[in-house]
Amino acid sequence: MLNLTLTALAPRFPIFEPDDFALWFQTNLVVLLASFTPDSLVVIPRNISCCKDVPTEDNQPGGLDSLSPSQKVDLILDPSTGALENETIINNVFTSLLKSPDDRQLGAFFDAFVAATKQRNMTVISNTAVRDTMLNLTLTALTSKFNVFDANNFTVWFQINLVLLLPSLNKSSLTVIPLNISCDSYQAIVKGFDNVFATFSMEQSGNILSFALNYLSGKLTQGASCMSMLANNRNWLEKNFGQFRVYASYMNFVKLNKDFNGVDVVDLLTQTQVAQLCTTPGQVKRAEDVKKIMAVIPPSNYGSFFDIVSPAIQENEANYTYEVRSAMLQEIFDKGDLSAPSITDTEILVWLTVRLSPLLQNLTKSQVTSFFDVVQDRSCNTSQEAVNVLDSLRSTLSEDAKSEVYRNILLSLKGPSPIRCYEGGSFYLFVTSTFLHFGSPDVTIILSLMPNNRKSELINSILPSELGSFLSQPKVIDNGTELCTIFNNYNRTPDFLETEDIPDEARRQVLPCVWPLALSSDKEAEVDLWFDKRLKLYLKFLTKDLISFTQVQNANCLPFRKIISLLGNNYNYNISDFQQKDVYKTIVSYLNTGTKPKCYNAADPQLNSTSWFVNYIGVFITYMSLADLNTFISIDQQSSIFLEDPKNIQLFSNPAIPVDVTSFYTSQIYIYNPTFNPLLLPSKFLCQVPSSAYIPLNSTESIEILDKLKQFCNGSGDPEISAALAGNFESINEVTIKSLGKASTGLTAGQIEAAAPSVIVSSLQTLSTLTGWNQGQANALIKTITAGGLQINSASSLLSLGTLIKGVPTTTFTSISPSELITASQNPAFITNIISAPEIVQYTYVDKIISLNQDPNIVIQNVPDEMATKIPRVLLTFSQESVEVQKLVKKTWTQEQAVVFFEKVTSGTQDPEILPLSVLQGFTCSGVRNTQISKVKGLIKACRPRTGQRKVVLKETQLTCMYSYVRDDVPQTFTDYPSDMLLYYNYEKVEQVKCKSYFTATGAADFSVLSKVLNKEASLLNNAKNCLGITGTNISRENVEVLGNMGCILDGSYIENSDSLILEKLKNCNDLSDTQITAIEKVLLAGNTKYGDVSTWNQQTLQDLGILPLYLTRDFWGRFDYSVKRQFLKVFMPQLRENKTPKGKLRQLFKECNSLRFKRAAGCTIGNITQYTISNEAFPFGYDASQFDLCLDVNIVRDNLAGLTEKVVDQDFQKIILVKLNQAYPTGIADEQLQVLGSVSRVASTDDISKWNVTKIDTLAALMNPDDGEWEPDKSKAIITKYLSTARNTLGTAELNSIGGTNLCSLDASVLQDITASSLRNANALNLSSCSTELKKVLYRTANASYSAQSSDAGAYYQLISPYLGGAPISDIRTISAQNISMDILTFKSLDKEVVMNLTVSEVRELLGTSVGDLKTFENDTFIQDWISAQFQSQLNKLGLGLTGGRADPPPGGEIGLNSTSSTSNTAATTTSGITEGMTTATTPSASGSGSSSGGTYNRPALTLLGLTIIMLQILL
Repeated sequence: MLNLTLTALAPRFPIFEPDDFALWFQTNLVVLLASFTPDSLVVIPRNISCCKDVPTEDNQPGGLDSLSPSQKVDLILDPSTGALENETIINNVFTSLLKSPDDRQLGAFFDAFVAATKQRNMTVISNTAVRDTMLNLTLTALTSKFNVFDANNFTVWFQINLVLLLPSLNKSSLTVIPLNISCDSYQAIVKGFDNVFATFSMEQSGNILSFALNYLSGKLTQGASCMSMLANNRNWLEKNFGQFRVYASYMNFVKLNKDFNGVDVVDLLTQTQVAQLCTTPGQVKRAEDVKKIMAVIPPSNYGSFFDIVSPAIQENEANYTYEVRSAMLQEIFDKGDLSAPSITDTEILVWLTVRLSPLLQNLTKSQVTSFFDVVQDRSCNTSQEAVNVLDSLRSTLSEDAKSEVYRNILLSLKGPSPIRCYEGGSFYLFVTSTFLHFGSPDVTIILSLMPNNRKSELINSILPSELGSFLSQPKVIDNGTELCTIFNNYNRTPDFLETEDIPDEARRQVLPCVWPLALSSDKEAEVDLWFDKRLKLYLKFLTKDLISFTQVQNANCLPFRKIISLLGNNYNYNISDFQQKDVYKTIVSYLNTGTKPKCYNAADPQLNSTSWFVNYIGVFITYMSLADLNTFISIDQQSSIFLEDPKNIQLFSNPAIPVDVTSFYTSQIYIYNPTFNPLLLPSKFLCQVPSSAYIPLNSTESIEILDKLKQFCNGSGDPEISAALAGNFESINEVTIKSLGKASTGLTAGQIEAAAPSVIVSSLQTLSTLTGWNQGQANALIKTITAGGLQINSASSLLSLGTLIKGVPTTTFTSISPSELITASQNPAFITNIISAPEIVQYTYVDKIISLNQDPNIVIQNVPDEMATKIPRVLLTFSQESVEVQKLVKKTWTQEQAVVFFEKVTSGTQDPEILPLSVLQGFTCSGVRNTQISKVKGLIKACRPRTGQRKVVLKETQLTCMYSYVRDDVPQTFTDYPSDMLLYYNYEKVEQVKCKSYFTATGAADFSVLSKVLNKEASLLNNAKNCLGITGTNISRENVEVLGNMGCILDGSYIENSDSLILEKLKNCNDLSDTQITAIEKVLLAGNTKYGDVSTWNQQTLQDLGILPLYLTRDFWGRFDYSVKRQFLKVFMPQLRENKTPKGKLRQLFKECNSLRFKRAAGCTIGNITQYTISNEAFPFGYDASQFDLCLDVNIVRDNLAGLTEKVVDQDFQKIILVKLNQAYPTGIADEQLQVLGSVSRVASTDDISKWNVTKIDTLAALMNPDDGEWEPDKSKAIITKYLSTARNTLGTAELNSIGGTNLCSLDASVLQDITASSLRNANALNLSSCSTELKKVLYRTANASYSAQSSDAGAYYQLISPYLGGAPISDIRTISAQNISMDILTFKSLDKEVVMNLTVSEVRELLGTSVGDLKTFENDTFIQDWISAQFQSQLNKLGLGLTGGRADPPPGGEIGLNSTSSTSNTAATTTSGITEGMTTATTPSASGSGSSSGGTYNRPALTLLGLTIIMLQILL
């Protein structure tokens, strides 16, 4: 209405009179004026007279009063009204607000004012008078309310409402604010002021600061104003002062807050305040404080800043810690840029003497450098003043700091303009005066200050006397090299040495400098002058360096020879830093330079002596190595003339010289002079004379040599020497044997048999003590002894045979009473000797002892511990009460024996940890079926690898059995378990954090134990790679170490690409594949392993490779020369034979390393094979088949058959031996020869065998020795048949043990039927895997009868009968299944397949017991798969193993066969139970963890009867 009305009146306003305006605005529109807005004023003309009545305070008080606060805001902000430029209008508006009875008008006005100004983006009221009026009127109005305002009210007014007015604040404005308001209210006001800080003048800011100080002074409580609820100094300062703090002094803050520390808020302080902070005691405490402070001071202001701070520090040093002063100094050095060219020397002097002075005390080493950087490139005067300043503070400096001062002074003297301050005079005096008290000049200092182009000049300015005086000062010689620089430039060195007496310490250091001069002398007189006069007092100070090759390599021969003489003639090595071996090292290097032999010239009288070794090596010869000697002696050099020089030979007779050196020296004598008589050598040399040197001797000379060997060499243990000397005697008598002594082992069997028996008998005391007899020699000796009348029928006679016991035939032992044998066994030497005898002899010996009393405990007592392996298994079936565990565990056992008594021994042992590995190897599921679970686990842990003990070797079925007991355990340490068992561990249960420790533990395992059908190797490798982060085929050294023996399953790509440490791991493998071997060779030939480049390979390389050379090919062996290979094989082959390395591997080794090519010849070109040749351990290396044939005489074969067959493994060579043996014995080969035929026998044809006389058990046993290789069935049958064709020869226990199961399987069933129960009963367990089903049945029937007496002990009976169960009928297998046996899976697979296919699921579960989980483990085995496929799947599911592949169940009412009926009955008869700790017996752990168990204490016969009853009922129904 108002707007419409005004719009209607607008045209008339220009002609309105005052009365008209009064009528309308004071009467007609009064009720509408409340809606008056700034827009309403637009229609009123501006040119009306003042007298016209507009709605103002002057002409109508009620007009402004009628406006709302927001309308008043609009009125004053409307630019058209000009209110903000009209103090009167503002005054009227605010008067109307203040006079309003509604005290909320003012607040409402400012609410609208704030909103409107914000909307208009209004940030300033430029009319100061208007703003002053608004602020003063507002503050006046608010004064009465301040006392009731809270912090929020103050926040609203001072931070929101009055923002645009606060720039008009003055001192009187602040007086209206009461001083009794709260700290929060005060801080709200300060915040408001702070928000418009930029609008205040300095005077206003000062007024505000005064107000703040006044207020805060009145709020002091416990030394702090308005501090409560504020977290720290920063909050306190900002809240209470805002930006007005810049006008305060630092002490203002400290007075108002006793805990105030400006360091925390240094960024909020002015530089003046920061300076005041630093001069305030106790404020700056740490280096960190200084860093914070200096961070806010611009480096350009450092001077003015420290003009304030440094004097304060100087005056109050105690108030400033070293840390603080040092930190300030460091800041100056780091940021002050005092080295800038813009800073004058005058300014620098002010810094040095005033500003830095109180900070330099205790200067650090690093600060010294910074200090000198300031004066670098300054004038000499300034630089010296810097040193003077530091010299005045020297007492406060550390030794390191002083040293740094010293170093910097030195640097200043060096450059960049060397000695620029030097003006002449004594250079030495100049240097010493420059350093003041920071050190005296030494050799290095003086030389370092000398420019290179003036060095000689300055050095030679020193007189010898001055030099002597200088060098006599303590510690002046600090650097030997620099000292030598002086003498290298000094022209008066000889004068100095002859005239100046300097201290010993100086002589010690001068000697290296003048040493080259002495070594360069080339005249005898000059050499004597140097070593006998000038250096006489100096030589005791020779050092390792001075006598080193580096120092003497250019010495002339005469001074070098003089040195060797002096050092070898009572030189006092106790005071030197080198020893004779160091001198020798230099000798070797020196003599190997230049033309060889060095220092020998036949045309020079001073250098033509052939006593070369004496002159140039002398007493140092004891340090010579074989490699060294090789460098001195060469076919292409003149050095060969030194070998026979008597003085040299005498020198080499020193017993301290290594044996290989004297041996080589001696051998070289014979290379250059093969006819050299060994009797002309010193006796000690004979110990190293090559065996070939003794071959030409006659018997008399041989006896003389033998006597010397005994006296000086303790006889000869070298088989080659023994053979060489023994071969020199055409006939053997007592004197010969006495002379031969140890060399008697070199006699051939032919020589022994040709000797008179009386000679051998009379020499028995000597012969019986010798070791090294082969079987042929031992047999010949015993044969000859018995022919000589010696009766072997008592303990004493057996003991008299000593090492010859191995040649005693079995028939002899059978004729001796058991008591005599037991008496002999009390002698440890006898036991040692008989253990080296053939197996059949050992079995016979033990069998005879057992015949005395077969009570198991008596047997254990009578049979020696070391020979317990020969006790029949059946005699180890102790009763639980009678087993004497303590005796039993001390003996050595085979695994087949241990499984028999394991159950009884472990039940009688509380602590499994005490059991030896020979007992622990008997662990089986059958053996622990009645053992508490906790004890079983203890037995498993007892089989873990232990430091210092051999590994418990376990078969796969033993390992899977162990795992079935611990599969659900979470091991804390995998090394608590046998490493081989961990191969079967479920990797899914291994925590990722423990996977590395798991593979570290499995790294000790024998991976060859894994059956290929399990395909475990691939999964183990993949899991290991994932665990260790291995990608590709590159395995790091660390991971190779972790994987350990897993390297044995890696293919060639891994070997080629992994760290070479893998070669060391491959040494542990039982075998290597062709691809692995190829990779190994590739890695070795690359030359990047520890074995070095191919060019450096030698015999040591082969030795370091361990077992690996056994597998390597001719590509590898071709890198070695003949002699190296021969020497290596002399050591390697005996090791391989001792370890019973399979003949196939030895054969392959010989083929690869002996790949020689000879020109075809009509005769022997390499050398006839003799007893001496055969005695070489490397024999027949060096021969090919053709030469072997041509060089081997029939007589040699006859007389050395055992030696030949022991070493020859190549089948072509063996055939040659056999041909020549047949030539030697055209009518047939006798037992004696057959007993030592060894692996040669395997190349015989059946026609050859038909001519053999196999009549003795010793012969049969020797021929059947499995170490010599497998027999073809027809050949083994022929041999056994020939043996049985001899009267009274049968397949008794001894024969069965000798023949073994595999060879036994070559016989006909009719022959096996003749084996008696007693024979089989006492025999070893036979491996019948190669037997036909018919033969297995025959042997089972005999075995069943053999062990019937043990049937009451189900566990022992099972272990005894298990090798023969392959021939057992189903009824017997079902009987076993009901006896809680826990048959292992291998035995299960050995059963007649027809029998197994008729066994039901429940019967198999009962049969396998704890081992039932192996059905899952071996489910990929064809035998197991066939059985699974024959079973109903529903029945297989009851095993809980996850087996699949069974038959579908028949439909209801369908055909029910015997299997399903039996299954039902047996299922009904099965009691299940879990494995519960503490139970009397061990129940069956299932493969899946939830299967049923077959163990327990229930009555199995009763359950069997129940099952049969159910079957009968089903049939009847």
